[in-house]
Amino acid sequence: MTGRINLRKKLGIALGSGSARGWAHIGVLNALDEEGLKVDYISGTSIGSVVGAVYSIGDMEAFEKFTRSIDWKGVVSLIDVTFPGTGLIPAKRVFKMLSEYYKDIKIEDLPIPYCAVAADVRTGEEVRFTKGRVSDAVRASVAIPGILTPHKYEGRVLVDGGIVNPVPVNVVRGMGADVVIAVDLNKCKVEQNIKPEIISDSDGIDKAVLKDYTEDERENRIFEVLEEKYKEFSGSIKARIDSFRSKDRIPNIMEIIDNTINIMQKSITENQFRIERPDIIIEPDLSDFKLFDFDRAEEAIEEGYRLTWQKVGDIKKLLK
Repeated sequence: MTGRINLRKKLGIALGSGSARGWAHIGVLNALDEEGLKVDYISGTSIGSVVGAVYSIGDMEAFEKFTRSIDWKGVVSLIDVTFPGTGLIPAKRVFKMLSEYYKDIKIEDLPIPYCAVAADVRTGEEVRFTKGRVSDAVRASVAIPGILTPHKYEGRVLVDGGIVNPVPVNVVRGMGADVVIAVDLNKCKVEQNIKPEIISDSDGIDKAVLKDYTEDERENRIFEVLEEKYKEFSGSIKARIDSFRSKDRIPNIMEIIDNTINIMQKSITENQFRIERPDIIIEPDLSDFKLFDFDRAEEAIEEGYRLTWQKVGDIKKLLK
């Protein structure tokens, strides 16, 4: 008597980049788990690599509890700034904290096959981590160019994989997935940010400008940290920091980098989806999230959870 052949289709998930919006990935994975939909392969870029690694390790419950506990003071406490350097934030404190989840675990030892995507900033090559320490893979994948310092690894200088493969559908498909779910965090963000708003000045002249964002405590506190860290710098440097905080201003450097990358990632994702179309696309609408809104985990998680439940029936049909 021959053994039974398992004909179940393999499910893979591609978790996209998107900074603080990435907490939505937790809600997506929670919904799949609750419905008993087993993920066989997982690939992530940037924040997607963070959540994907924790999920593959099997420590999601503790990680979700941590994300929901973050407040804005906690976010600020993790900011260690460098200026001008290769990035504004070395993020050593962040990765020291994340190392508690990754420890010295190797990718090849994970119970769920996992791949993190980064980019070689010198050559423009896509770099896929399918072996080695999880901590190295994640550190490289999340290094947002200009904001987080790059990760030096085996002779390469690696940055956020979002600049080459924001939602790695082709990666997870290549790992062996028959059905692929893509979680795209950038579409709604970009659509909001690039929508012009018409404003009339006192002379009655119409000007099309990008929608301005209201100054709030989060943004002010970031630049307070910058001032505190660099009060010994010359008056000209401090004057530049003051100009970033002005209400009558163009977007600050972090907003410009963030929005520029979002626009680029949207274009790359659209092109890649034409070549390698995912079977299911989940697009959480978190367009009002800013780069460092990591203290809004509850909103993001709930949005990812809600949208995934809407797709559960379609996923089940595809897996039959």
